[in-house]
Amino acid sequence: METLHLRPVLKTHTNKLETAYELIEDFPYEHNGKIRWVPKYFQYDGASIPAVAYYLVGTPFNPRYMKAALVHDWLYHTHEIHRASADKLFYQMLCDAGVGNTKAVMMKFAVEKFGSWYWHNDVEDEAYKAELIDRIVNDGRQPSVYGL
Repeated sequence: METLHLRPVLKTHTNKLETAYELIEDFPYEHNGKIRWVPKYFQYDGASIPAVAYYLVGTPFNPRYMKAALVHDWLYHTHEIHRASADKLFYQMLCDAGVGNTKAVMMKFAVEKFGSWYWHNDVEDEAYKAELIDRIVNDGRQPSVYGL
């Protein structure tokens, strides 16, 4: 199982919440037998869990949610795969991380029900992707490796 290498971000990008982490190494994940990558420098704000649901589900940075939330957020930015596939992968990654089926089903239902607001990239999301592409290129890497 791959380890996430993250650092907290003191000043997040405008399209993120106040609390975010940034990858300090590329993160590999598998989808349909193919290895894909989330790039170093990508910022994400954990699982999108409303504060009123913390008691039932847990907090956004629960260690069992971190990888699934990272990949899900990345796929919602890049649209490398269809939204339904991204939501299904999120569910599978939660289960693989030891999240109980009931909780994983609830979390999948939530992203299916409310994820459309986040699926459509707005101007700030597009600006963030452009900045990320610049950082990747300046690091000597190819954005296409990451679906950009």
